[in-house]
Amino acid sequence: MLYKETKQIKLQFIFLSSQSIFYGQREALTNPAASASARRQNHKLCYNHLMIMKGLILFDIDKTLIKSSAGHAAAFSEGFRKIYGIESTIDIINHSGMTDQQIIIEVLKKKGLNEQQILSRINECMKTMLEYFDSIKDLIKVTVLPGAPELLKELKNQNFLLGLVTGNLEPIGRGKLKKANLNHYFKLGGFGSDDINRTKLVKLAIKRAKEGFDFKYNHNVFLFGDAPQDMNAGHNVGITTIGVTTGIYTKEDLKNAGADYVVDNLQNIRKIISIISDKVL
Repeated sequence: MLYKETKQIKLQFIFLSSQSIFYGQREALTNPAASASARRQNHKLCYNHLMIMKGLILFDIDKTLIKSSAGHAAAFSEGFRKIYGIESTIDIINHSGMTDQQIIIEVLKKKGLNEQQILSRINECMKTMLEYFDSIKDLIKVTVLPGAPELLKELKNQNFLLGLVTGNLEPIGRGKLKKANLNHYFKLGGFGSDDINRTKLVKLAIKRAKEGFDFKYNHNVFLFGDAPQDMNAGHNVGITTIGVTTGIYTKEDLKNAGADYVVDNLQNIRKIISIISDKVL
């Protein structure tokens, strides 16, 4: 008898949840003015009713999930040439771990411009970068780093909310991940188009998780990255940082920057899940 009653309650809950989601979808279709709000509410309903989030897992993109894309680098050169009249690549500086806005500033400083000259047109430069990348996005090649697809799939299956913290301008970062067939895993993020400061991007990603997915923060946020800047940003916010030595930095570099854990790559899924589970359970 108890089993039958419990089953009925569960079925009723699922029916009511589905009904709420249906009305959210209908509102989005019939009332364009309310569609954005309805979609956000619908997204919340789906997550709140159909899964319990164990935690928030944030990932850097370049050299953490994928190898860097030549198309992204070319977009910088297009922006430098078209907006500032300067011929340059980003390889004249060590840009690993920098946000896109930082890269623009540091490259152009090295080319002789002052910060005021750079900042006065930086938005135009980023717009040009996005337009150029959009024009070549179908032609770019993206190499996924070993273990990334399998780890993301396992984390999703275990009901973790996945997000991004990247220096990439959002359309470029997501464009590369779409090409790698990984973008669908990531529901939110903090991007180089949001701010120049990576610590602020971590905070923004957590804020978006709270507001958009009713995420409850309780020492259950993790950040994966390949650069000291990733580890510093996570350490500054007080979340667990996991460095991966798939970039140019060593285990010691990442540890010295505040990494709580360091792994060689994303292939040892059992070890990574164990690290995360020990914190959230």
